[in-house]
Amino acid sequence: MQGDNITDTDIPILGIITISLLAIMLYLSYYVVDPGYTALHLRMGRIVRASPESGIYFKAPFIDSVILINNRICKAEISTTALSKDLQTVSADVAINYRINDAIKLYKTVGTQFEAVILNPYSQESIKAIVARFTAEDLIRIRNQAKDEVFHELKDRLDPVFIELIDFNFVHLDFTPQFIHAVEEKQIAEQTAKTAHNLTEKIREESLQTKTRADAEAYAMNVKKSCTTPEIIALKKIEKWNGKLPRVYGSCLPMLSIMDCNENT
Repeated sequence: MQGDNITDTDIPILGIITISLLAIMLYLSYYVVDPGYTALHLRMGRIVRASPESGIYFKAPFIDSVILINNRICKAEISTTALSKDLQTVSADVAINYRINDAIKLYKTVGTQFEAVILNPYSQESIKAIVARFTAEDLIRIRNQAKDEVFHELKDRLDPVFIELIDFNFVHLDFTPQFIHAVEEKQIAEQTAKTAHNLTEKIREESLQTKTRADAEAYAMNVKKSCTTPEIIALKKIEKWNGKLPRVYGSCLPMLSIMDCNENT
């Protein structure tokens, strides 16, 4: 029949289709693994190979599939609320750094949604358990201690499921407005008490210095008084006399009086 004949104009179209199909097949027959990733090569849902090294790998188109698992240090941010030991509501934003230890076992156990299935609930449970051991004021004062306890608690939970915890940090801790107001009032009261204590110590020191000076002056007066004898008084008078007798003019009676005075002295 005339319709079954392939004309010359149909040959270029068939060539283009053939080349396109070959290009698609070639594109689907390989995959690239970047550094820091493990490629799980699946064939009909079964893992046939794990490729932890970077490079180009080949697979069967339409039959094989590839899942890439990040082996590098990853970061997860989690927000949660917890109750402190004194029943204060604590809102916590945390940052978690982790790394996958065994991509194959993790995929077989959990799958690719391990952050939602394991990391997030385990982290929230550990945070709530540790926060409940501290009062709200302690969470502010010794925050690093609470952080370390959450780290060890969470690490023990994640190790059996092939996730290595690298670091844990409280990015933000928030409390109720009532608690914050109470803390501010306590700080003001402590500052006022400290100022009053310093003033009392200053007054006590000044009083002690005044008493010390008074005691020293009294002691000096007693020493001076005990050393004042008639002989010392007479000696002081002699030290003050310039050695000249007074001149007297007139009858001899005054002269006799002066001589008598000299003899008495």
